[in-house]
Amino acid sequence: MRATLRVLLAARLLGAGAAIGLLGAGCGAAAAPIGCDQFKWPIAHEQAALAAPAGGPLAPGATLPADSGARLKLIPFGEAKLALAPERPPKFSPSFAGAYFLDAPAAPGVYKVTLSAGAWIDVVQDGKFLKSVAFSEANGCANARKSVKFRFAAEPATLQLTGVGDPDVAIIVSPE
Repeated sequence: MRATLRVLLAARLLGAGAAIGLLGAGCGAAAAPIGCDQFKWPIAHEQAALAAPAGGPLAPGATLPADSGARLKLIPFGEAKLALAPERPPKFSPSFAGAYFLDAPAAPGVYKVTLSAGAWIDVVQDGKFLKSVAFSEANGCANARKSVKFRFAAEPATLQLTGVGDPDVAIIVSPE
């Protein structure tokens, strides 16, 4: 009888441990929510611009159009000429990257950088990284995957994308 109780208790403990392991497996990093309505701010304008970016793909070093979708052609991370080393190195290899120029905005303020794919986004102004103001992402949203807000001064900037899994990505930089 005692042996049967020990076996049952051991089985329950093992089962509980396995359940905890299964629960813990997904706890390391929360998955992005699913659906366009899951972004923290409206992205209808950005989503439409990313669906039909103007012109052909822009190579690194090109100037991004203001408040208009653009298709980018990124290059392998090791070949990218970035203004500053990224604040966060790519998490996987191979990954793609590129640096693009932004003309000075018409007015200083908060601008959204919205992408069709996941990536690390750095904005450099006056030789320093701008700190992001807010961040949002969602899976399962046609044409939009990530949107980050930055407070721009009224001067030119360099936008750096790193840690991108695909060399083709669409982007829009739009005022808040």
